[in-house]
Amino acid sequence: MLGEPAIADEDRVTITSALPYIHGVPHLGNMAGSVLPAELMHRYYDVIGKENIFICGGDVHGTPLELEALERGEDPRDIKDKQNRKVKEAYDSLNVDFTIFSDTHSEYNRKQTHDMFEELYCSGLINEKTQNMAYCQDDERFLPDRYIEGECPHCGGLARGDQCDDCGKLVEPTEIENPECQICGGHNIEFRDTDHLFLDLTEYKDRIREWIKEENPVPENMEKQILHDLEEAEDRSITRDQDWGFEIPVERVNERIEDQGFDVEKLDPEVYDDKVLYVWFDAPIGYIGFTRELFNDSEEWKKHWNQDADIYYSIGKDNAIFHTVIWPTMLLGASSEDIEYGLPKYEFIQQYLMWEDGAFSKSRDRGIFIDEAVEYYPADYWRFYLAKMLPTDHDTNFSWDDFEAEINNVLNDTVGNFVNRTLSLAEQWFDNEVPEADLTAKDEEILEEAEELVEEYRNEFESHEPKEALDSSLDLARLGDRYLSEEEPWNNEGRREETIYVAIQIIHKLASTLYPFIPESSEKMMEMLGEDTEIDSEEDLLSEGSIETVGSGRELGDREILFEKIDVSEYKEEDTMDEESEGTEDHVLNVETVSFDEFREMDLRIGRIETVEEHQNADKLYKVKVNVGDTALQTCAGLRNHYAKEELEGRKVVVLANLEPAELRGEKSECMMLAAEDDSGNVSLLTADQEMKVGSEVK
Repeated sequence: MLGEPAIADEDRVTITSALPYIHGVPHLGNMAGSVLPAELMHRYYDVIGKENIFICGGDVHGTPLELEALERGEDPRDIKDKQNRKVKEAYDSLNVDFTIFSDTHSEYNRKQTHDMFEELYCSGLINEKTQNMAYCQDDERFLPDRYIEGECPHCGGLARGDQCDDCGKLVEPTEIENPECQICGGHNIEFRDTDHLFLDLTEYKDRIREWIKEENPVPENMEKQILHDLEEAEDRSITRDQDWGFEIPVERVNERIEDQGFDVEKLDPEVYDDKVLYVWFDAPIGYIGFTRELFNDSEEWKKHWNQDADIYYSIGKDNAIFHTVIWPTMLLGASSEDIEYGLPKYEFIQQYLMWEDGAFSKSRDRGIFIDEAVEYYPADYWRFYLAKMLPTDHDTNFSWDDFEAEINNVLNDTVGNFVNRTLSLAEQWFDNEVPEADLTAKDEEILEEAEELVEEYRNEFESHEPKEALDSSLDLARLGDRYLSEEEPWNNEGRREETIYVAIQIIHKLASTLYPFIPESSEKMMEMLGEDTEIDSEEDLLSEGSIETVGSGRELGDREILFEKIDVSEYKEEDTMDEESEGTEDHVLNVETVSFDEFREMDLRIGRIETVEEHQNADKLYKVKVNVGDTALQTCAGLRNHYAKEELEGRKVVVLANLEPAELRGEKSECMMLAAEDDSGNVSLLTADQEMKVGSEVK
């Protein structure tokens, strides 16, 4: 584990990752698409001794959480902590080293959000407009954001609220075709006028355009799209007619307007006391709010967000417009005498990691979710493969066969074999100590070549190319392995001291450069070299001339095998079966019908979930006991990616109680709980809309 970074007077680096939605366990695509590039940069700066912080947290004000709370009849505040913790635990299992992981409903973020809103409003960048919004006549409420879904007017894909999931374009709710209310599922929707606040996105267009063209803060392949989005930007609504979110600071803003005589209209409390700030207004502000939380709101946080700080973001391409147009406008507009916010030095904008040529899908359990992945193989295996597959320039595909080949042929055969071969020989010939060596010109050349690879590695990270940096690190292992094979110390006793000494120096630099990618294995290498595994944040392990680090006579640590070869056939076959069964699910309504008598044969009852256990032989199943009145029945339910055990226990559900018993992975399943599942992967168990006695028949 790393020590707490020291606070330096300069060269501050602030690294952020896109805030994950908390409705469900993240999958490997989420890891590769935003979190991993930020994590790699964070650990790289630790290796070179540059003070930095890695900021992240859950995006909890989104519509999915409020919809879930409505379905469950609970307060969103009672759900968000549990779900945010589940997301954090998933990333912890992959050894993601967040300096802080908070959530956007924190009091620190509320304060920062209100501070920035006040500056933006008082400077005239927020204006009131009357907006024509979707209104569900059945639920008697407005439908902001993802409360309304339908067809995208541009591509025909799934449009949710204000953006299309398929093409990524921003859309107005009035443009959505065949709109559907996500609360009641109905189509009784009309559009009514309601007053809202809008952020002006035109004021800083010239400054943002100059920033993009002259400072190159975005990948080259994304620049054209971002400049296009900037040209089209006008204004965006930042308030919503809903309850879940931060209140609008009406009173404090009006008091400041009056005290300082700003030439802007005061906010009308009768209009805005019942609205909240838009989730995408407070979500990026969370980066700063979490930093205030990290430093307990001392002045220190400002040094990480002013214009002297180097600030990096890592996001997916679907978030590009928010981070390159909307958020920079907010930073520029909210700057004041107290703090002038800095624009990002660079934004890692990732494409998508696909699953075997298709998209990851929660609704079909398609792809690997992080909690499953770490049960299959060690975290470093996944980190290594995802780093090699980073979708920096184009979408990339996860492949079981490719995963197996990279782990076996590269991580095991190249890295592991070189380290094990060298240290086993040191153990055999030199009593597990670093030998004294009289280096030849050939040995010096090898060490110089290793130092050149380390310099390449540094340049590639500084050029925002972590995937290429990994290749340079692996070239160190290839260099060392080739050197051993050419020198043949097992056949050349007179060269043993020099050969093993040089190989050990290369292993030290290999361990240092691999640390961002496979930290657990890197620390094991350090231990085997007799090194302290805690990286000193004030020491640059890759400084020029540091290649000969492990001195002669040092006692080495206990040697252990770093990696093992893998066989993915079991998991590959399981996914193939899932995909084959998936293809049989689609059908046309009212073609394959059942008679009324057949329907009456189904014994549907209200049941109460008594106990929930993890299925020992299936990663996606729970073993659930359900009380259906006269007896308790057992079912195997594929809900582990959708519900925590404690969320299920005690819940009343609709149960098919006369299902023919079957055996699923060695466990009896004798009933079925009914659930709804949409195309977006949201799963909800069916319940009664009022209190019903356990065992009541559903007719």
